[in-house]
Amino acid sequence: SSSGCDSVAMLILTVNNTLTGTTNTAICSNQLPYSWNGQIYPAAGTYAVTLVSSSGCDSVATIILTIKPNTTSTTNTAICSNQLPYSWNGQTYNTAGTYAVTLLNSAGCDSVAILTITVKSNTTSTTNTALCPSQLPYSWNGQTLNTAGTYAVTLLNSAGCDSVTFLTLTVKSNTTSTTNTAICPSQIPYSWNGQGYAAAGTYSVTLVNNTGCDSVANLILTVKSNTESTTNLAICSSELPYLWNGQSYPSQGTYSVTLLNYAGCDSVAILNLIVNQTPTKPVVNTPVSYCRYELSSPLTANGTGTLIWYPFSSGGFGSPTAPVPSTSQPGNYYFYVSQLIGMCESPRSLITVEVNGVPELGPDKTLNLCFGDTTNLTTLYNTGTFLTIWTQNNIAVANPSHLYSPGIYQLIVTGNKGCMDTARVTISIQPQVIANAGPDGNAEYNAPYPLNGSGGGSYQWSPATVLNNPNIADPIAILTSDTKFILTVKDAIGCTDHDTVFIRVFKGPTFYVPTAFSPNGDGLNDIFRPTAIGISKLDFFRVFNRYGELVYESKDITKGWDGTYKGKKQPIDNYVWSIKGIDRKGEVKILRGNVVLIR
Repeated sequence: SSSGCDSVAMLILTVNNTLTGTTNTAICSNQLPYSWNGQIYPAAGTYAVTLVSSSGCDSVATIILTIKPNTTSTTNTAICSNQLPYSWNGQTYNTAGTYAVTLLNSAGCDSVAILTITVKSNTTSTTNTALCPSQLPYSWNGQTLNTAGTYAVTLLNSAGCDSVTFLTLTVKSNTTSTTNTAICPSQIPYSWNGQGYAAAGTYSVTLVNNTGCDSVANLILTVKSNTESTTNLAICSSELPYLWNGQSYPSQGTYSVTLLNYAGCDSVAILNLIVNQTPTKPVVNTPVSYCRYELSSPLTANGTGTLIWYPFSSGGFGSPTAPVPSTSQPGNYYFYVSQLIGMCESPRSLITVEVNGVPELGPDKTLNLCFGDTTNLTTLYNTGTFLTIWTQNNIAVANPSHLYSPGIYQLIVTGNKGCMDTARVTISIQPQVIANAGPDGNAEYNAPYPLNGSGGGSYQWSPATVLNNPNIADPIAILTSDTKFILTVKDAIGCTDHDTVFIRVFKGPTFYVPTAFSPNGDGLNDIFRPTAIGISKLDFFRVFNRYGELVYESKDITKGWDGTYKGKKQPIDNYVWSIKGIDRKGEVKILRGNVVLIR
């Protein structure tokens, strides 16, 4: 021990036993997989797990797993259709087929029972029987039948099910036929079904028909009569020779022919033929000529009878009213006339009506000419080769191809047959169009410059690329070089005129003042004036002589000094000028300089 003396230590050792256990378990196959002690088992077998016992030692647990089988059974059943619905295992079945139910077997597992139902057929048969009335009553399957109809009896077939047998009983008819026969007297005696009959009457005989039953045949015999007819006929001589019943007769007389009447017997036909004289055709004047659209009159003809008018040379229906020819369309038209005396009508006479075409000039025309233009009247209408005359106030126009005077002109055209047409042309002259592009001017470089045109209804400036709108009277130009503009103006009907304006371009804004001028009256440099570029207002322009005396002053930029002072021409000398103004930017421009007066 800690004190150096003996210390006796004793150990009592106890050994605990390992525990084991076995479990026998039987389950159905549908209980797989099986869970035990936290393990899953998918099939039958012996399985062991090692656990810890309450004493802390190993505990070995063993399970013996047995799978009880499911069972299956099949029942085959055949029944007749009248045994449906069929009851099995608490279920009702209405048709043939295979059916299954799941029950529990003796082991407590699924037992699948299968039923196969076969439905045996009932059978049906039909017998068709036809007999004559004399064969009734009819015996069939123990039944006695007195009338036609459909009958049934139910028996058992070879399958032990119902067999329904039908009988369709038909009673064939005895037949009766009647023959109506009409004969001429010459056909007596008449033979029918082996018998000879000498007079009209009703006769009967009994035979066998095609169904094997009685057939009663009746004969109604009629004897038709021969006939005779007479025809009284009056014709005109133009209808000779006359054809009647297939015969041709050249003259008046009484004629006879034997034919067949509507009954097929002899018919004696008699013709009493009377012939009247046919009149001659009327006398006519032909052809009759009109111009198109000319007023026409009824046609005329000469004859001693009643005149009949036709649109055809033969056939059709005539009218006693003489036709009035239409002249609305050119061409030849044909009319026919005959005369009627008594019942006879003459041959037809032809009257030809000629409607001659009128030159179709068309409607009158109106021409508006531009001032100074001429027109060619001869191109306005298509006159072909017809005779044409142009007139004004009933006086022939000397040169209708070159006209420039206003007025009303008339065209008269005469066709080949003397038919005429006229047309009028009214010519008016438009007022003269005068284009004005404005005076030449000076523009500031690359600055807006207004043009001012006039004289038309529409405007066209060229060149157009430097303008804001080349189609108005007063466009704005922006120029970088001297430019000549051409203005074209046009009135409402298209008459035009042209004018030009020249615009010089200067750097600015400023005043450009000449260094010399020559007021000698030759029209060149006679006036001393400044050129204002980009100037909106001129305050003053002054000129002084060498003595400082003011000889000219103006606030009008368009005016200038003519070299005189107080009405006297000033001498050749050097003069001083000064100018003041405000430019387009609002800035004041003041310039001074010298100018030489030259004479």
